[in-house]
Amino acid sequence: MTLATKLTFARVAAIPVFMGCFFWNSSENLAGDWGKVGACVVFIIAAITDYYDGAVARWYKEETTFGKFIDPIADKLLVSTALIAMVERRSLTFTPAWVVIIIIAREFAVTGLRMICAPKGAVIEASNLGKWKTTFQLTAIITALVFLSLRVVFESYGMQEALVVFLPWNGPIITVLMVLAVLMTLYSGYDYLKKNWHLLDE
Repeated sequence: MTLATKLTFARVAAIPVFMGCFFWNSSENLAGDWGKVGACVVFIIAAITDYYDGAVARWYKEETTFGKFIDPIADKLLVSTALIAMVERRSLTFTPAWVVIIIIAREFAVTGLRMICAPKGAVIEASNLGKWKTTFQLTAIITALVFLSLRVVFESYGMQEALVVFLPWNGPIITVLMVLAVLMTLYSGYDYLKKNWHLLDE
């Protein structure tokens, strides 16, 4: 197993750790809920491996067909898990269900296309638009988790003045980033289908 593949599997292994931290406290009270901060840190570290596994594969010339196949699946698992968890706590994360439905539906469609094409010997690699899509999604998720972590800090230490200034901007910023992520997700999905539709007719 190559180092790049190990990093990819590490990203998958981070998912249950993220879930355990995020749902450590089931109440809506964020004071002392350091599990949310831990979940934010775990997600950021996992997201960083998304860049480095590809870079490592190129640096050491370890690019493999399996790596090209599993890497986008690991991305989808990480992003989908985080989004579903955030919908569960949408009163805190400002993540609407329709955003998650659209993103996951797109991922199912592209993954289905990959599975259909795999027996034909065609490996659909992540395109530049696909990478931008992942960047937009990760930016939206990380921003929501960082904002949530800031609220944990403010509420834990009784920083009410900071909360008064911060809260009006919290929801709108996350909403804008989520909408941008959805638009990029839809566009990249359309691009994948347009470029590879001919493989479905073979």
